[in-house]
Order: sequence, then structure tokens, then C-alpha cells
Amino acid sequence: MKIILLNLLLCCFVNSVISYYCYWNTGCPYKYLSSETPYNLVRGDIRDSVVKLEGCEPVSVWGIYRHGKTYPDLTTGRAMKEAVSLRKYIFSSYEKGHSSLCAQDVENLRNWEFDGKMFENKEDITDEGRKEMLFLGKRLREAFPDILNDVQTSTSTFRSANGKWFENSLKEFVKGLGLKNVAIDKPKTGYDDIAPSATSEKSTKNNVVLDVEMSKYLNTSDYLVVKDRIQRRTGIDYVLTDDNVTALYNLCRYTWSGIDGKASPWCALFTKDDLQVLEYEEDLRHFYSNGYGSPVSALLGGVPLADLFGNFEKVKLGEGKKFVSYVTYTDTLEQIYTALGLFKDNSPLTGTQRDPERKWRTSVMSVYSGNFLAVLHRCKSESQEDDYSVVFYMNEEPIRSLCGDGVCSWQELKSKTN
Repeated sequence: MKIILLNLLLCCFVNSVISYYCYWNTGCPYKYLSSETPYNLVRGDIRDSVVKLEGCEPVSVWGIYRHGKTYPDLTTGRAMKEAVSLRKYIFSSYEKGHSSLCAQDVENLRNWEFDGKMFENKEDITDEGRKEMLFLGKRLREAFPDILNDVQTSTSTFRSANGKWFENSLKEFVKGLGLKNVAIDKPKTGYDDIAPSATSEKSTKNNVVLDVEMSKYLNTSDYLVVKDRIQRRTGIDYVLTDDNVTALYNLCRYTWSGIDGKASPWCALFTKDDLQVLEYEEDLRHFYSNGYGSPVSALLGGVPLADLFGNFEKVKLGEGKKFVSYVTYTDTLEQIYTALGLFKDNSPLTGTQRDPERKWRTSVMSVYSGNFLAVLHRCKSESQEDDYSVVFYMNEEPIRSLCGDGVCSWQELKSKTN
């Protein structure tokens, strides 16, 4: 959250001194793109963030990870491919003087290379997604060398949800950890405790309240102004639909490289205000699917948390696993945060009005390769008996709002997972 606030302040400063908006040299492009945000744009660095507890040593790391950056699904990809054809209308409008896009923004969009495989429903992670998971594993290797030097198949668990994009994400992650003598478990084909909403009858899908709130938001002046602004900015001579706007937004999101630090030229079609409005649309969707707007989210999020607590209980008894890693859906991460009471606003998100100060931000919580880690520490008490504390991390930064500075005593953890 600190990173977001800092970047927003910088962006405000830049925009205050540039009278004519040009995306290519804004110096501070808005990069919070909901659940399609590239990991490198918002992550911390676990090597710098590891909490050192005096008189304690880390003895077990439990982590759950969203898969790396993926190709769009078939429906999304088709819509994006169709939206690519709008380029010729954008260029034509610019040449006629009907567009307010900068010359360089148009040139960058003209030079953008069409990558057909992006739209082929590959159901896999991209090259960037592979690098995200590989480099994440390497940083964890440096952060917890004592634990990982002693990890074997018998002292570890590595498992993903069922799907090529999950399985390949986990393979890259293990490769980054530098582990050769460990086994990767096969995904479960039935009910899966690391993907309960995808394999449970108590699904959060088909949420009637979600449909109502989304319909409200798409008819607010907030959203309608965005459609009008894109229309005027591009100068194209037919009325954009909601589907057009979504497809163009997805082109902006999916073609932004966090690893290479290259913003997408498609994002030039939007102002910062536009992107904030569209980000809220996505936040609203996730809030009622996996967050506090769904009556079963906390229940579903408690399922993987029970695994966390159960493993740490065994470690305390001299059993359990030293390193546990699961790769799963966006839904599961958001449901875990809901079960823990994190990112909860005083009032529910609604489609009537956007709250720019909201805590529920998918651009922070559930980005590509987003992760939630718990590290169990064994400590010596004044009586020289073993005591235990747990430190929590999200995207390689301590979660300071959970217990005191993110450090939970064993009793505090027990109360949160019961």
C-alpha cells in the first residue's frame, strides 16, 4: 500500500506540470491493473523484508502462490484480437486531426508487434510468467538458505492446482529454489483444498448481487465519462461498447511487461483517471466473487489456512514439513485474505459510488505470481523452553496489519485460524 501511495503522489506531481497528456513521457504511468498487474510492478523483495526475530530461528515456511502471468482465455483473447483491428481507425482519425493522442503514442501503437499466440487460448503461462516464478524462487532461496539447504522430499510439499499454467508455474518456482532432490506432487483431479471455490459445490460463482452491483457501476457517470473520454481521445467515428472498452483495457494489461519494464502502448488510450475507474470495476467484481461481498468466501479461505496451521502444529511436535508450496487460483488468495479479515473496508464496495481510498485492491492482493507466506520461528523463552511465533508476508513484504508488525504469537495465530 505504501508503494501505491508513493506512486500516486509522484503521478499527481508529474501531471500538475505537464499540461498536455502524453502517455509515452508521463514519467509515471498508472500501473495498477487489478488481477492482471505484472508482479514486478508491485512486489517487494523478501531478501530485504525478512523479519529478524531476536533469539529465534525460522523452522518452516508455508506459502501459497498465484500462477505466473498467463495468456488470456479463449473468450477474452478473441475480444482482444477483434479490438486490435481498431488500430486502423485510430490511425485514420489521427491523420484527419480527430484524435487527441500524441504523435509518439500513435507511433508506438503503430510499431506494436502483433503476437498471434497471445490469442490462441494456450492455457499456459507466458515467458514473463515463467520468469516471475523462477526469480521469486531464487529470492526465497537467498532469504531462507538454512531451511532450503535441508529440504528433501520427506520434508517438503510442492503441489499445484490442476492445469498447465499452474503446473508450469510450480516447476519454474522449484527450479528457482535450486531444489533437485524433491518431488512435485500430482495435482488433484477432484476436490482440492488449495482451490476450494473451483472444486466445491459452495461456489462463489453466479452471484446475483454481483450482477446487480456491476450493472449499477456501468451506468454511473464515473464509468460513462471514461467511455466518452476514450471515444474523444481516439477520435474513432462509431460508439464504443462496454465490450470494446474491456477489450482495449485487456490489451493494455496483457501487453505490459513488468519483467522488461515496458509499458504497453495500448495504455495510451486511457488517462490515469480512466485506469482507476476500470480498476475499480475489477475490484467490485472480485469483492462479490471472492471477498466480503460473498457469504462463503471466508469459509473457503479457511480451508487452506487449516493446512497452514496443521503443518505448523506438526512441526512443533518435531514432525511436519519444512517447506510447503502451493500454486493456485486468484480466488484462493483473495478468500484467504477475507478469512483473515485483511483489506476490509468500513463499508462494503458498491456499484453506486467508487471509493478511491478503499482497502480492497486487487492490484495489490492478487496480482500475477502474488503470494502469501507464513514463516514459523522457534524461539527460546525466559524459561529456556521452546516458544513459537509466525511472521506473515504478502508479495514479499511483511503484513504489518496482521498481529503486531506482522509477527503473531502462536496463540494469536490459533485464534485466527479457528
